Amino acid sequence: MGSAAARIANIVLAVLLCPVSAWAWGNDGHKIVALIAADNLTPAAQGHVANVLGVPSNQIASAMEAASVRPDWEFREKDPSSKPWHFIDICLRDTRADIPKRCPGGNCVTDKIDEYSRRLKERDYDRWGAAGDLAFLIHFVGDVHQPLHAANDADEGGNCIKVDSQPYAKNLHYAWDDTIVWRLEGSIGSGEPNTTVRNVEQTYASEKVLDAWIPGRTDDIAWESDQIARSDIYAALKTPVEPCDPPAALCSNEPKVTLSPAYMDHAAAVAGHQLAKAGFRLASLLNEIWTQPISLIDVTHAKNSAPAQVLSSRTVTGQIVGNRRSKIYAWPGCGSYDRMAPQNRVLFPSRDAAEQAGYRAARNCP
Repeated sequence: MGSAAARIANIVLAVLLCPVSAWAWGNDGHKIVALIAADNLTPAAQGHVANVLGVPSNQIASAMEAASVRPDWEFREKDPSSKPWHFIDICLRDTRADIPKRCPGGNCVTDKIDEYSRRLKERDYDRWGAAGDLAFLIHFVGDVHQPLHAANDADEGGNCIKVDSQPYAKNLHYAWDDTIVWRLEGSIGSGEPNTTVRNVEQTYASEKVLDAWIPGRTDDIAWESDQIARSDIYAALKTPVEPCDPPAALCSNEPKVTLSPAYMDHAAAVAGHQLAKAGFRLASLLNEIWTQPISLIDVTHAKNSAPAQVLSSRTVTGQIVGNRRSKIYAWPGCGSYDRMAPQNRVLFPSRDAAEQAGYRAARNCP
């Protein structure tokens, strides 16, 4: 059996033995978005992300990758009321003006993106702390770019529509969350998020400048995703447009739909484009939130409001900077602090983080 065939067989077996709820993009998709964003952060944003996630600057990508899936696998279990935050059910008969009414009480993905952007910018963290709030924001920007998280045809965003596909998908929503992303990864020949990221970034590099995040325009992104769902999912599958308030039993009557190889190939291309846009826009959003270098007050805020996780309990007397060549770290007041070559500087959120990465304090530090 070839490697590609073996991977598909393993995926099918894993799905059959351990089915999971269909959540936007699944692990691989969310990780791809996070890794693209990590590649496109400004130095100022890098410093803040490292501080919030409690890692040295050379581990930002892996930390964002891990944070991107926390809302699905950790936060949902701790707080089931967060489940509606991951989507907005825009009916296929809705217009752009109908979007606000599809977000009752602000409990939908668009309003939560705006809320967590504000929280991070103002350092006004909720009970999840700085790291949890950043994890939500990373995840939700991925969510809103999954077309079936911004569309509904009386089918729970495709969850009601059973499908025949290769690889296996139990329903249309799951196909777009996971199976189509796997097909994208397979078509690139990598099968892994890290190598898929490089290909997707290169393919859509010319669009990066067009994908700047515009504050206050989150509904426009949801509407863009909804339009893709209408054209590339529902219309492509010739799915009838249902009323916005259908009979309660309609979901159980949905027929099974065959996802042809041609459909899956086209869907994989659409998914790749959406993942690229999500990653570029997430980076742009974080760059807009954190325009200034990290300061002591940022470190203190993240430390004091994070739920027992991120930063060191040791006193931080300023920005911790390590020399990647000598493996020595320093802070303001140390004789070597200002003498490190820019290309050798590594930012750390705390002394403990620097020492855990194998660095030692400079001997000329007070």
